[in-house]
Amino acid sequence: MTENGIGQSPLRREDKRLLLGQAQFVDDVHLDHMLHGAFVRSPHPHARIIGIDATAAVTAGAALVLTAADLPFNERPWVTRYWHDSIRGGMPRFLASDRVRFVGDPVAFVVARNRYEAEDLAELVRVEYELLPSLATMEEAMAPGAPLLHPGWAENVAAQYRHVTGDAGIAMQAASQRVRRSFRFSRQLPLAMETRGIVAHFDVDRQALTCWMSTQAHYNVRQNLSTILEVPEYQVQVIATDVGGGFGAKSRTFAEELVVSHASRRLRRPVKWIEDRRENLVATTHSRAIDVDLEFGSDDNGRLTAMIAHLKLDLGGYVFTSGVMTAEVCSNKLTNLYRIPNVLVEVSCIGTNKTPIATYRGAGQPEAVFPVECLMDVLGKTLGLGSEEIRLRNLIQPSDFPYDLDRSLAGAALSFESGDFPDLLSHAVRESGYHEDITVTEAGEAEAWGLATGLEGSGLVNYESADIRIDAAGSVTIHSGMTTQGQGQITTFAQVCADSLGVPFDRIRVVMGDTNLVPYGKGAFASRGAVVGANAIHAAALKLRNKVLKLAATLLQSDAHDLDLVEGRIVRPDGSDSGLEVADIARAVAPGAALFDGETSLGVSLVHKNEHPVTMGSSVHVARVRLDRRTGFFRVVDYLVAHDAGRELNPMVVEGQIIGGAVDGIGGALFSEMVYGADGKVLVGQLADYLVATAPEMPSVRLTSKITIPGSNLLGVRGIGEGGIIPVAAAIANAMARAIGGNATGHEDPLSVVPFTPERVLRAVKIAEQHGSLVPLEA
Repeated sequence: MTENGIGQSPLRREDKRLLLGQAQFVDDVHLDHMLHGAFVRSPHPHARIIGIDATAAVTAGAALVLTAADLPFNERPWVTRYWHDSIRGGMPRFLASDRVRFVGDPVAFVVARNRYEAEDLAELVRVEYELLPSLATMEEAMAPGAPLLHPGWAENVAAQYRHVTGDAGIAMQAASQRVRRSFRFSRQLPLAMETRGIVAHFDVDRQALTCWMSTQAHYNVRQNLSTILEVPEYQVQVIATDVGGGFGAKSRTFAEELVVSHASRRLRRPVKWIEDRRENLVATTHSRAIDVDLEFGSDDNGRLTAMIAHLKLDLGGYVFTSGVMTAEVCSNKLTNLYRIPNVLVEVSCIGTNKTPIATYRGAGQPEAVFPVECLMDVLGKTLGLGSEEIRLRNLIQPSDFPYDLDRSLAGAALSFESGDFPDLLSHAVRESGYHEDITVTEAGEAEAWGLATGLEGSGLVNYESADIRIDAAGSVTIHSGMTTQGQGQITTFAQVCADSLGVPFDRIRVVMGDTNLVPYGKGAFASRGAVVGANAIHAAALKLRNKVLKLAATLLQSDAHDLDLVEGRIVRPDGSDSGLEVADIARAVAPGAALFDGETSLGVSLVHKNEHPVTMGSSVHVARVRLDRRTGFFRVVDYLVAHDAGRELNPMVVEGQIIGGAVDGIGGALFSEMVYGADGKVLVGQLADYLVATAPEMPSVRLTSKITIPGSNLLGVRGIGEGGIIPVAAAIANAMARAIGGNATGHEDPLSVVPFTPERVLRAVKIAEQHGSLVPLEA
């Protein structure tokens, strides 16, 4: 094994320049003669645009004001990554033309000398609106006679489909035990520290467009810019050197990026737009916002025989490419880690006058695990079984692998290839100290444990590019089609290359986030960094290693099978040094050396494809809460994550990703909610209103692992970017239910709504009191 190779934890290479302020985020890009822009956005959730008058803004000095009428491409279709067959249109335009459909819908773009002037001039743009009835909830949107948001959305249903395995109706009727609840995962949003932004520079002489952007999906952006603006793709470069967080929100192209790029072409000058925090809250896509009505049927021993689910997604005013996919992921993952022979899931994606929905870390998986894991506890309590036991009776067993889910996602068949879910669950129970008694603190607070299992699908879009070159000095440069938003790929990709190629870790340079590096790539989303990106590096490194040894064998008049590459040097079978190092091989193939016909450089470029389309991972989360029943205030005082990450490329990076996910999940379970008024207007316009977790609210998150190695990819890794967030809400909800006394009788359960605000928790306590299910506390 190479020093600092796979399985070791060298310090992250990317951190030094970040900590020293040497990173280049979008707002750090300053070009000569650059102008700045600001968007005029709708203050209304639903209105018809009667007219737009930009005269005052132009007279006062605006360099340009763009409206829908000024965009020759406003009706052109987007280049989409995923498109469910049942979608009935409703994609957003680049600037609203006839109607606005949510607060924050972009109406015009104003360009000026600086951002301050652009903001002031944007205030001078007069937009005349005719207010239309606002659809603030899915119930209002589906009510008879409700106005249609888009012509194809009958009853404001943008998409509708179902998943069927077996006959859930008949199996449910025959079940001896049935439990049913309704759950709501409230609307939340990915809240990256760096908001969206773009610097667009259209070079008139070259007829080329260069964009510096905060994005996770630079190649998708390039494709949209090329197709919609009608600029040849080879003339479009998208650069995302440093991205201050993405969490799914930046894994698509946004309308603003096309408008700013067009403004640069019109003005023949660079144009910058940086989203402010209010825009980020109301105009960057939201997520979650899923209601699930879920029913389990089981036999008398608690073994599940049927599941019926009705899922509704509050889609917002338009269909983003990954909005409907969030519902599709949720519906696909509702069976979680369990064997359920008969399944019916019906999905409806409902349009409302809210910000459009797209992906957020986990993308439908937290929304699936929350209802399933809470209802598993309800079933267990109904049958008098503990939380661990009811799950052990239903978990997919190692002998069941490979286990086909009989469902697909974006054309990729879903199945469990490997794992040991019962062992992982029992390990989590042992390591956490989990028990099912309620304990009482000296202050009279109730303490209780809850647990939840979770699955993470990773590596979606199972192909990625890698290019590896060795120069005449023996230094290695990796170009990847991935991007990074802080996950650590600069470090882990170098570790993979060091091991697979056989060169020193400190001689490897990793570059990504630029569409000019390799012809094709996809970017960082869906936990594909290690599963796809690192495997592409591994495949390219192995191919380059074979090439180096073959060339060295020719120079040494030996057999390539008798040579090895260790720490950058060619060694013989007995371990003796051959006298050659990779720099010698690189010089031997350099132009002019004429030692090897057809070789002009020492490198390999490829697009690697994992044969298995999705790699599944699993985890068990165990939470301990401390509840003051008098006020509804509670704290998470202990938290353990047991995970199966497969082969850990860098254990320190894995730990950081999982803890980061758990912290994100705890904040979402306790605080975060995008609230709208009855009129459809946003009530959360700043970070004083949209609450997130801070350090004082966090418990110490403990980690433990039980590793199984998947055969779904060459490196044997599982994605870990999202697993830390997926079971969090369910584990906390189950702990809270136990601290209160449980809810197995079918009455209203405020803990079925995320987040668990003190008001909701207190109401749950009062309801338990009224129904006599509140467990008395004994000191």
